[in-house]
Amino acid sequence: MVSSTGVATAQPLFSFGLISDVQYADIPDGRSFLGVPRYYRHSILVLQRAVKEWNTHQKHKFVINLGDIVDGFCPKDQSINAVKKVVDEFEMFRGPVYHMIGNHCLYNLPRSKLLPLLKIQTLDGHAYYDFSPVPDYRFVVLDTYDISAIGWPQDHPRALEAMQLLREKNPNEDKNSPTNLVGVERRFLMFNGGVGKEQMEWLDGVLQDATKLKQKVVVSSHLPLDPCAATEEALLWNYDEVMNLIHKYNCVKVCLAGHDHKGGYSIDSHGVHHRVLEAALECPPGTDAFGSVYVYDDRISLVGIDRMASTDMYFSHQ
Repeated sequence: MVSSTGVATAQPLFSFGLISDVQYADIPDGRSFLGVPRYYRHSILVLQRAVKEWNTHQKHKFVINLGDIVDGFCPKDQSINAVKKVVDEFEMFRGPVYHMIGNHCLYNLPRSKLLPLLKIQTLDGHAYYDFSPVPDYRFVVLDTYDISAIGWPQDHPRALEAMQLLREKNPNEDKNSPTNLVGVERRFLMFNGGVGKEQMEWLDGVLQDATKLKQKVVVSSHLPLDPCAATEEALLWNYDEVMNLIHKYNCVKVCLAGHDHKGGYSIDSHGVHHRVLEAALECPPGTDAFGSVYVYDDRISLVGIDRMASTDMYFSHQ
């Protein structure tokens, strides 16, 4: 790679493609609750252009999709076909694609149907896992709807736990409304979720192992983990608990997330970078939002296309 000054820089160890919140549906364009335009049919074209770019110009090892591949407004008799259609576009990438589930995926299909389509192979309907593309790096994919009022059967313990939490934290009749909730308390909405106890224990074990192996870790999740990188209404319910665990170790360098469509970036008090991605869904026709990520020993560089901002994330020396 050549830097902007024309000086040749070190070769990356590897690279990968990145996209979030495609939220495809075969319906006319619409708007979010806040009035932001959403281009439901165009978003799959953004994905097609992304895959073409990743295949043609890059030698990416894999692709990460940060969730929400179909929209909640997708007619439910079309849900399975819509998910398959988007997955088929991802499958055009010449390499592995790592998916995670978002709230819009779960509006369309229960976990039992969704996870096989996304080729997420885990036990008991959980959607968290990890992989190591090279010995020096470990990628952790969190299931941020582990405790959730969507996706599980209504009488499932995880759904009951979620409803109990929402009743305690959100006095509004509409549990997707943050009315009168203040600051980070505004995250207690039904379209968000939490990481459960078993997953926390699993994450602790993975970070212990990565520390032993001297691996650098990238955490990926649909829901953001840092209030400085995202709006309060978009945060994981127990982001503070997850970050306290991550901060016990020095191995996590970057946290990637979706969900908050405008995108965001912060460096937290422990030097961990948080990059929330701009949504493919909000690209007006002819525009794009996807990226290529180049991974080095001392940094991770996101080279964004069009509406996705580029971000150089240098690691702090701890």
